[in-house]
Amino acid sequence: MTDRQRLTYLKIGAISLVSLLLLDWIIISPAIDHWSAQSDRIGALRQKVQRGRQLLDRQNAIRERWAGMVKANLPTEVSAAEHAAYQAIGRWVSVSGISFTSLSPQWQTHDEGYQTYECRAAATGTQASLARFIYELETDPIPVSLDEFEIATRDEHGAALTMTARFSFLRLNIPEKETQ
Repeated sequence: MTDRQRLTYLKIGAISLVSLLLLDWIIISPAIDHWSAQSDRIGALRQKVQRGRQLLDRQNAIRERWAGMVKANLPTEVSAAEHAAYQAIGRWVSVSGISFTSLSPQWQTHDEGYQTYECRAAATGTQASLARFIYELETDPIPVSLDEFEIATRDEHGAALTMTARFSFLRLNIPEKETQ
């Protein structure tokens, strides 16, 4: 092989390598990146479709639960709503056997279109009675949430306890015709 042929082969090899490098930079790498991004978008869309199908499958259960929440909603009239809240508190107290030392209610209006009837309470009782009160509060069908509570002992043996709690009743702003 002559020097001229060798030089020709080297030129062809160098041009081929540069062409392959340019092909990779201009076409192959962007295409692979695009395919990866497209695969990620397709995966996200598949997850959304799967979530949508799950919601459609559970549609009746979700609607029944929402109807139950709307039905248990506090009345729109303030005095009737307060009366319903006090009735619920009375049920919990009678079942649990605790005694309140203070109960301070206050209405809170939220920007999201609902109101809460927040109650701060101090109560005394045994561990079992306070636990029963919390259980009754959490399982009652009326829309109420135990936001915070603290339990402290009143005697050296821990038999008599004091609980301070903050719980909120929810009132959705739903027209009366939708609640029936």
